[in-house]
Amino acid sequence: MNICTKALSRFWWRNGPKLLKRELEREQFVRPFSQSAVKEEKGDKEKPGFPHKMKMRGWQIHSYGDLDEVQFSDNIRIPQVKTGSEVMVRIKAASVNPIDIALIGGYGATLLNLMRRTDIEFPLTLGRDFVGEIVYRGLGVPRDLRIGDIVWGVIPPHKQGCHSQYAVIDSSLITHKPRLLSDIEACGILYSGLTAWSGLFLSGGLGNLCASLQRTTSSNRKRVLILGGSGGVGTMAVQIAKSENVHVFATGARDSADMLSTLGADCVLDYGDVDFLQHIHSNGPYDIILDCAGSGPNFASKIQCDFGSYVTFSSPLLRNIDSHGLISGNVRNAMSLLEDNSRGRGLVKWGYFVPLQRGMEHLKRLVEQEKLRCVVDSVYGFDNAIGAYQRVKDGHLRGKVVLDLS
Repeated sequence: MNICTKALSRFWWRNGPKLLKRELEREQFVRPFSQSAVKEEKGDKEKPGFPHKMKMRGWQIHSYGDLDEVQFSDNIRIPQVKTGSEVMVRIKAASVNPIDIALIGGYGATLLNLMRRTDIEFPLTLGRDFVGEIVYRGLGVPRDLRIGDIVWGVIPPHKQGCHSQYAVIDSSLITHKPRLLSDIEACGILYSGLTAWSGLFLSGGLGNLCASLQRTTSSNRKRVLILGGSGGVGTMAVQIAKSENVHVFATGARDSADMLSTLGADCVLDYGDVDFLQHIHSNGPYDIILDCAGSGPNFASKIQCDFGSYVTFSSPLLRNIDSHGLISGNVRNAMSLLEDNSRGRGLVKWGYFVPLQRGMEHLKRLVEQEKLRCVVDSVYGFDNAIGAYQRVKDGHLRGKVVLDLS
């Protein structure tokens, strides 16, 4: 046996089993994406949800601008599961959120591109929350998430979205869809619900230990004012706040008063009233004011009653970074936050959508207790997504706008 043969033999006995195991795992991981392998998998060729072609239909943008930049294509490459914790989902229904319209215009592009960790910015697929069927799972996905399960989930803004036939999502951001809800209702909860949840709990401090101790008598209930209570985030916020046994005030148009009262608002203030601000002042003070109407930080200075926290989802953070870069933009952000807190009667904070599993579990628990439901403004067919985007852009919604892909 020559020297080369001996060296190869030693290498194989030391490393061969590891290499073989790694290759088998790789084969198991990529096989379902091969057309021939799909035919070999027992039962897979009979599953209507599994993609037997490597192309799909969806809505994307190839540059930033207005709604005319949104393009439909039936030749989009199906995304692949790249890590063991990801799943592929066949989308059955998805909602349209204001963030989709903002992203079309390039909102937050500077920071989101850094988070994407790739030089390829386009095309971008829209859509943040959905209901769908699991058609493939990575090796590290929890065992309770099986192929064929109907799940709901949410996708962070820096990831490719779900306004397409298939999407790939980390398994930490999906869970089984609540049985009490239809696909149309369920797909509209998570993005708006997690935004409202983070504003009330993470930024506003609702539901902490001190608050629970204070709720021993009805006279000590917290008081929460929700600006823009009839929109997607607002309808979620009203119900979430009410589930915490707080006294809920909500603002909205006059024709939304009955809906907001049904959702749990104890007092509805008509923003079209000439004495609107005076009504806000006379009903104060408030523990939390949650701005779901896009009023922004400056509105806090107009409120002439005391409040604990004013939480707005219309912060200048991403716009400052887009306009001035990461370093200068963050300097401006710090200055803006200091300025916002120098002239009000309470603490001004910026709230954001936060995709956390414990937030999803909280929302699902409220649904199962029949304390949270989705108010659906309108439903559009998948081919008419532009109409859905236009409806959201026009504003004055009564709940969520939904795309039906079934």
